[in-house]
Amino acid sequence: MISRRLWLTATAALAATLVARPAAAAQTLTVAVPSNAVGAIVVAVGGAAVDVTLDRDLGAAEIAIDGKRTSVADGLRLAQPNFLDDPRNAPKLGASVRKALAAARPELAARFDSNHKAWTHPFVRKVLAWNARLAKSPVRDKRVADTLGRAALLEWAGAVVDPAGERPPAALARAPRDAAAATLASYVAYVDALVLALG
Repeated sequence: MISRRLWLTATAALAATLVARPAAAAQTLTVAVPSNAVGAIVVAVGGAAVDVTLDRDLGAAEIAIDGKRTSVADGLRLAQPNFLDDPRNAPKLGASVRKALAAARPELAARFDSNHKAWTHPFVRKVLAWNARLAKSPVRDKRVADTLGRAALLEWAGAVVDPAGERPPAALARAPRDAAAATLASYVAYVDALVLALG
């Protein structure tokens, strides 16, 4: 036989569980992104507070937070859809994503700010290392035709994008078109592969 006290205790525990679940779920933002590269930056800024999904119909610098589309192009030069092929754009994108996420969840703004600082400092050091490797690229200071849709990468490597220029290195045609997953490590591996293709 269940005592009244045991029944009340069990009922209170169940009610607390049911009330706690929606509150925890409300903390998570569903963020649709146009590519895994953009998703990597969203995850780096949002951390556990975001759940990223791919939506290839979004613009190159557009995300949808809980279904609401927003541009995250502030301060970015977006002549090319693959603007994150130049990783110098990633911290700028991160700052814009941080603003968008904080606007959606002001109570988490300090967390987003902290996350952004935590990944950008080591990432900038990685960009400097990539810059040093690209300084020796065979496309540097040459006119190169953007036959593969990689203008941002070619410009970062020091090439002058010119339709009448020479063809890009053959290895670039075999390079990945996006990060394999929406993680910072995957995005770094993606840029590593691009730099290697121009080496």
